[in-house]
Amino acid sequence: MKKFITLSLVTLSFSSFAATSADLILKGVVAPILEISIAHETVASNLDLSQSASNVKVATLTEKSNYATGYKISARSANGGKLVNVSDANSFVNYNLTYNGSNVPLSTSATQVYTTSNLKGTFTKDLKISFNQPNNLSAGSHEDTVQFTISQN
Repeated sequence: MKKFITLSLVTLSFSSFAATSADLILKGVVAPILEISIAHETVASNLDLSQSASNVKVATLTEKSNYATGYKISARSANGGKLVNVSDANSFVNYNLTYNGSNVPLSTSATQVYTTSNLKGTFTKDLKISFNQPNNLSAGSHEDTVQFTISQN
């Protein structure tokens, strides 16, 4: 009889720890994406400065993001919106640049061009240049570099 009681207690103690359900926790990770790239048009490095230009497409900007809070685009111009002669800083052409139809503020410091609060995906925007026919330019290459930056909100 003693053996039966001991065996019953052992059986009861094991069964009291047995579960009737168990959870499997699954998790996944999505790497953050925040990218910007520019595809230059041929004309971008061969602008005809002897005449005016109006809304000439010089590049396509591609933006990629998977941030739920969206992102913003900033731009800065090395020469403050001027195509400057590489050997004569007094020879320059003022120009305007548009980003998807909106004017880009061409300052030497980064200025916000675009913002979105919840856009995720890949988007392309046209960059177009306009300038009036310049006078009295020195011979040679006139240049500027516009840097675009993407950052999360």
